[in-house]
Amino acid sequence: MIFELFIAKRLSKSNLNKNYYSGPINTICTLAIAISIIIMIIATSSGNGLKQAIKNNAINIESHIKITGLYNNNETEFIHLDLDILNTINDVQSIHPIVTKSAIISNENNIEGIILKGIDLSYKQKHIKESIVTGTFFDNNPNELIISTEHANKLNLKVGDKCILYFLSKNNNIQKRKFIITGTYKMANEMLDQFYVFTKKEAIQKINRWDNDKVTSYEITLKKNSNTITTTQKINSILPYDLVAKSIDSQFPGIFNWIKLFDKNISFILIIMSIICIINMSNALLILVIERFKMIGILKSYGASNYKILKIFLYNSFKISINSVLIGNIIGIGICIIQQKTQIIQMDSASYFVNYLPIYLDYNLIIIINILIIIITQLGMILPYYIIQKLSPSNILKIN
Repeated sequence: MIFELFIAKRLSKSNLNKNYYSGPINTICTLAIAISIIIMIIATSSGNGLKQAIKNNAINIESHIKITGLYNNNETEFIHLDLDILNTINDVQSIHPIVTKSAIISNENNIEGIILKGIDLSYKQKHIKESIVTGTFFDNNPNELIISTEHANKLNLKVGDKCILYFLSKNNNIQKRKFIITGTYKMANEMLDQFYVFTKKEAIQKINRWDNDKVTSYEITLKKNSNTITTTQKINSILPYDLVAKSIDSQFPGIFNWIKLFDKNISFILIIMSIICIINMSNALLILVIERFKMIGILKSYGASNYKILKIFLYNSFKISINSVLIGNIIGIGICIIQQKTQIIQMDSASYFVNYLPIYLDYNLIIIINILIIIITQLGMILPYYIIQKLSPSNILKIN
């Protein structure tokens, strides 16, 4: 057996530490580092989960990329695009024509401003169906609406009710159309829920007196793991001069700038927890070194180098690190999995755009955190090693 490892194992035996403070100090140090790891895992998993959930919620209402007219956002003006030019972009999964129109919805004495979003029947059909609270998806009636539960409550509307929608024409004349409520929906992003009312795009095209190929925008859904920014740049490079593609980030800059702050907060937490780990390890090893002055003096008198003595304490710090990592991972990942399964921690969707705290367990990131903690905690040996270097056998034996 390696000499340094043998001594380190002897030092770690509980029956040899009963008269020393280092035994309970090592336990406290192990728990303190484990708690730091738990906080790191929860912070990164919840932060990344929140970022992904908010982005996905925005994409579920809009899409990864939106193509609109460059020089105007007037919804009475249409755009036309040869969709074949987008087939050269490998990351594009689907393209949907969209027709939007501002309107006022009226029921008895109640009125509400909305954005009427005309879609084709293949547009996010699965997600919209899953979000429907009452009623069904579109049927055969051309003038059907799917409104948010918030609008339904404000206007006292329910499935099967009829309502009047008022529009402003290109000539600034007021138009009105009668629609029927076919369903109510509720999505996680209440900020967007309160504006959008879904209908078939043909209904708005008929109001605008447009042909079926005339729309106000195109929404593009990308394949999984595609880079939204890069793909947006590629699309812009092949679009006609009067059209522009905008990524989901640029459509909602306030939301996504807020999301970017999560990275700073997570980094701050990781730095603070790392410093705590170093301090705890340094204190534990310092106490161990002070308590083992006599042993260090004897080893030096027998010719042991400072490096060999350092390795004895490094084995001890490595053991503390491994135990801390195991405890921290079991508890930290366990808490995250419980939250994933039970969603016990609820959140205000009006403020955070999600109903519960989402968790994304990135095991590659967790492995990196574990490796860094093991390396960082070894830095706690710097001060104890400095003391070991300064100790001479004669001075130690005189003290003892």
